[in-house]
Amino acid sequence: MNGESKTYGWGLIGPGRFAQEFANELIHVERVNPVAVASRDFGKAEAFANDFGFGKGYGDYDALFEDPEVDIVYIVVPHVFHAGLARRALEAGKAVLCEKPLTPVPEVSGELIELSKSSGVFLMEAMKTGFLPAIQQAKRWIEAGRIGELKLARADFCFPGPSDPHDRLMNPDLGGGAVLDVGIYPLHLTRLLLGEVLEISAEGSLTATGVEDSASMMTRHASGASAVSLCSFQTEEAMSATVFGSEGKIEIPRFHAATEALLYQGGELVESCRDDSGGMVTAEIIAVMDALDRGAIECAGHTHEDTMRLSELMHEVRKQIGSVS
Repeated sequence: MNGESKTYGWGLIGPGRFAQEFANELIHVERVNPVAVASRDFGKAEAFANDFGFGKGYGDYDALFEDPEVDIVYIVVPHVFHAGLARRALEAGKAVLCEKPLTPVPEVSGELIELSKSSGVFLMEAMKTGFLPAIQQAKRWIEAGRIGELKLARADFCFPGPSDPHDRLMNPDLGGGAVLDVGIYPLHLTRLLLGEVLEISAEGSLTATGVEDSASMMTRHASGASAVSLCSFQTEEAMSATVFGSEGKIEIPRFHAATEALLYQGGELVESCRDDSGGMVTAEIIAVMDALDRGAIECAGHTHEDTMRLSELMHEVRKQIGSVS
């Protein structure tokens, strides 16, 4: 069977809300066979499998890793559990798509990447944003010089979140904090559009539990442009991005799940991109399978190097704010 016609069996670990959103699209993508769902709670796994058309539910993660029909494992559990599950999946020879961040610690992310390389098994951090058509169009406008020389960017991911100290976002033992959960989005976008980050500085505030609830991150990029990225789960909602050039600007509303990008020159809207497909993760899912068709162990749209650099940047931000040592 050639690569173009291969169907891939998918297994899912962690049948929560994000998994539901992912599965809603996954089951409609060509070449996807929804094989199995695993949870520590068998009832949840079985109910999820029934709701979304997966063939099996498991109350044991190893049963999913040992299932010969599973080619790709999608992991969507709290950050601190990513490393152990991803390692077991890779050791079982299963391709891994793991929700961002791959792990909360750069050294541990690096260990997983080395395991991927040494075993020849695919590993990717799930960063859907860069695969979205609107973001890709914004990148093409920039590369074509449509806004001239890059100067500045601003990207925000802020929302009113929990106050309960036992909530996942507030819990340092579960990898809580605004930076890992949502700060990764503006850091990813500004790096994608402005080039590699050469310098980063940050300020923020901590909760009583010791995690950062808000952060402002200032970056200088290889293009010569600079950016301000904001993240918080203690403010009013703000989720847009703007890139400013010497001859125009690009606005991307709700950039992390962008459905449109707007190109302005001289204060006038001159071009727009609108994605009405309704898909947030479909392009990412297709990119994973295309990479496997080629026998790759990483995806060109979000490489191992991209994962490591984002992990290093987030760790540095957290160090500067004081949520990690």
